[in-house]
Amino acid sequence: MTEDRPAEYGSYPSLRGRVVVVTGGASGIGEKIVEQFAHQGARVAFLDIQHDAGMQLAKQVGAAGGVEPYFLQCDLHDIDALLA
Repeated sequence: MTEDRPAEYGSYPSLRGRVVVVTGGASGIGEKIVEQFAHQGARVAFLDIQHDAGMQLAKQVGAAGGVEPYFLQCDLHDIDALLA
């Protein structure tokens, strides 16, 4: 747990180093899921159609002391692009 996180958040050592994939992770509930897993030390990859928000979130999480997540801009409705 980093110094800037409030003490009321639990620490889950079993998540450290685990791989987590989040769809729709650049904003809203998905954003919070990305942040929390990263702050637990999980290796997070997240997909979203929102390029700027995704890039900003990845950098923000890394700067706040979490493991910087990997962001991939992706539209899950475009199956051909997703497969490529």
